[in-house]
Amino acid sequence: MPVRLIAADDWRPSSMTERRLLELEKEGLLRPRASSSLPEWIAPAADHREPRPPRGYVVSFAKFHRHGLGSPLSHFMRALCHHYSVELQHFSPNAITAAAVFAAVCEGYLGMMPHWDLWLHLYRGELFHAPSGTTGVRKPVRARCLNLVLKTGKAEKPREYIPVGLTWNHAGWDSEWFYLRNDDDLLPAYTGRLISERPDHWMYGVVQAHQPWLDPILDALKKLREEGLTAALVLSAVHHRRVLPLMSRLLRMDEMGPGVSSCALEACRMSNEAPADDEVAARVRAAVAGDFQPEHVNGFPMRPDQGSIDLVSPFPTYGSDSRFYSTFFKAYLCSCRDRSTLDPRSLRLRRTTWIATRGASPRRS
Repeated sequence: MPVRLIAADDWRPSSMTERRLLELEKEGLLRPRASSSLPEWIAPAADHREPRPPRGYVVSFAKFHRHGLGSPLSHFMRALCHHYSVELQHFSPNAITAAAVFAAVCEGYLGMMPHWDLWLHLYRGELFHAPSGTTGVRKPVRARCLNLVLKTGKAEKPREYIPVGLTWNHAGWDSEWFYLRNDDDLLPAYTGRLISERPDHWMYGVVQAHQPWLDPILDALKKLREEGLTAALVLSAVHHRRVLPLMSRLLRMDEMGPGVSSCALEACRMSNEAPADDEVAARVRAAVAGDFQPEHVNGFPMRPDQGSIDLVSPFPTYGSDSRFYSTFFKAYLCSCRDRSTLDPRSLRLRRTTWIATRGASPRRS
């Protein structure tokens, strides 16, 4: 049945005051406001009934930062904005959570930067229009129109990804908007445009020629799933490590271990002290469906913490297994479309491989 669109509802007035933003900063979810001339964040003025961000700022939501968004935004988060041709406010809270979990799985468990072809293989974009109360009539929304959902077609392999059951209880979130500094204008500027039709490229998947390169990584994901990794456990490990997955950092999550200077670690962490397990569990329950309990916090540690799963297996340089080295190396390069983003330390590979049944990360020399 054809759907008819009517006018969108107005923005809800913002409830975010400077005091509430300072609370987010204290929780380690926002960077300090710092500069008075170019602050990290700005509370909307009382007469801003709808967003009117100053030049060099975009519109963000408190919920986004509770679910893993950080500033400056990571390369992966910026890539999502540009690939789907959306502004930051167009993401739904669950879209931010899905992206944060994916980034954390890649970094903390697979030991690599978020892999773009893997993302396109697993996820597609869906357009949300609000119900109007009349059958066949819906309304565009000014925020949260883009949902990022796992693909479920028979030709895809979503069952090899970890369970991601997200909550739909986000009451009141759309009134918690504020202005976030757009560092170096790397994000699309805020225009307030409405998206009334889903672009075709929201459904695009990985280039068919690249599909075989993903098979060993999908096998590694399957191994993590079989071992019991879930989105809830990923997020609890993220909060335990005091990082925001969608924030640009000096170190990947798997690099935050012994031998790293305290200065480098603190530069990546959003707070000086780890939050209490009760607080971590509450943050997880706000993002993921289910009754996540404090005793499960960090129940599936990230690398290189004690208890983490090592998905690396050595192999002889010459022999039948060497084909996996070539396959995974190509996959790694494919995930870094911009060669300037390659980490030269990740290229110093020795006699290791991502064995198809074991994992997806090289040890570095």
